[in-house]
Amino acid sequence: MVQQIPETQTDIIYPDSDGQPMADNSLQFQWIVTIKSNL
Repeated sequence: MVQQIPETQTDIIYPDSDGQPMADNSLQFQWIVTIKSNL
């Protein structure tokens, strides 16, 4: 009798955020958006 071994490897979860704000104020955010849009 042959038995199939169950798959034991779990999916790796990569977080897309560290929970911290992207910028401390609106000026920093505006620079981030400006630089990103020009790339």
